[in-house]
Amino acid sequence: MIKIKLPPRASVFLTLLLACLSSSINAQATKSDKAEGVDKVSCTTQAPATLGLKHALERAVQCSPDLAAYRLEHQLAIADRVIAEQRPNPNLTVGADSINPHPSQSPQGTKKVDSSIRIDQLIELGGKAKHRVNAATAAELASQYFLKYAERAVLVNIEQLFYEGLSAQQKERDLSDIVELNKKVLETASIRYKAGDISRMDLNKITLDISRAENEYKNAKADLYRAKSSIAKVLAFNKTINQSNLSADWPNHNLDLPVIPWEKISNRDDLQSLKNRTISAESSRNLARSLKVPDVTVGLQYNHFPVTGSTQNGTINTYMVNLTIPLFVRHQYQGEALRAEAEYYKARDGQLRAERDAMVALEQQEGELRAYQDRLNKVLLDILPGAEQIADAAEFAYKKGAIGVLELVDARRSLRQARTEAAQVRADFAKSLSAFKLAIQVEE
Repeated sequence: MIKIKLPPRASVFLTLLLACLSSSINAQATKSDKAEGVDKVSCTTQAPATLGLKHALERAVQCSPDLAAYRLEHQLAIADRVIAEQRPNPNLTVGADSINPHPSQSPQGTKKVDSSIRIDQLIELGGKAKHRVNAATAAELASQYFLKYAERAVLVNIEQLFYEGLSAQQKERDLSDIVELNKKVLETASIRYKAGDISRMDLNKITLDISRAENEYKNAKADLYRAKSSIAKVLAFNKTINQSNLSADWPNHNLDLPVIPWEKISNRDDLQSLKNRTISAESSRNLARSLKVPDVTVGLQYNHFPVTGSTQNGTINTYMVNLTIPLFVRHQYQGEALRAEAEYYKARDGQLRAERDAMVALEQQEGELRAYQDRLNKVLLDILPGAEQIADAAEFAYKKGAIGVLELVDARRSLRQARTEAAQVRADFAKSLSAFKLAIQVEE
């Protein structure tokens, strides 16, 4: 093995250089370690016996897979910003030349090897570092705004899935009650048939209507399983969710609807995210334009030529400075500039379109919400109570023989439809209210 022995000057130079590089690397590592990571929270997959909306939302903050994915995306944006702030590292080269393994057999006498130390540093010109940092910083801010909006959007989605499950649960219970009542109706009809009060055809009509109600009940149970399955996915529960009872945490439909803050809608987090994405795209466009300015590489080299054995030839130390400039003979990054230009206009047009559509969508959402509220009040105050009264009266009258089987079947079918409509409209109002609150929420 050939050992390179550096002279005292070179050793001091190399030691100082490595110390500076080490401190710089440690500083960068400390800075990058400040980026927040995603907390690993242990979430049990066992669903509670009773699941309320508040409990579901609290669990979602810690255990929602969708929220975890959005937070990881934001961590990537933070990492991109840290990467953009980093400057090019210098390159250190230590070399040996004129290696002589047997100096005694050489005319050069005691000379074993010449040595050199070289350092090269890339210097970015044209403001590339500034544009790169500006683009990454704006992208990180856009990701931060989007994360805030996404967190609320995920919670709203969970609210809507909860209301769908609650509606399915209410339909299943209503139809279960009707199925139990149908058993009594069938007993009464059978007694009247045996007594000769009704015909076989009338009994068959009642039996057919009861079979339809039982089929609707089975469909309602299947819908409830699907709704609970969707809740389990977003809250990371297992199949025990099927044994859970959903609390009837419906919003109060008698309260006044929220007022739209028209003058503040442009400050909504999702729109702020798009604004900063446009700013990031503009900085990226400036970065692509600056690629036309070539970067230079500056090199400093120290050469050491030791004594050769002749007293007339002493040790020689020399220095060399290099400057490297790329030649743009084949391209000048026209493709990068063209792509960055298109990305900027795409981001800007998307921002303007989203701001315009947000205003139109708010008017539509407000109109739909008021329609759902009016419809729900109509169903709960008029339609459902009226259908229940008619069904009770029809059953009583049928037992006394005052009405025919067709009137009974129609009354019971109307009751089923009214209860199903009430559960569906209540869910539609609750889901529309959640989406509307998300659309008008603006942080001060």
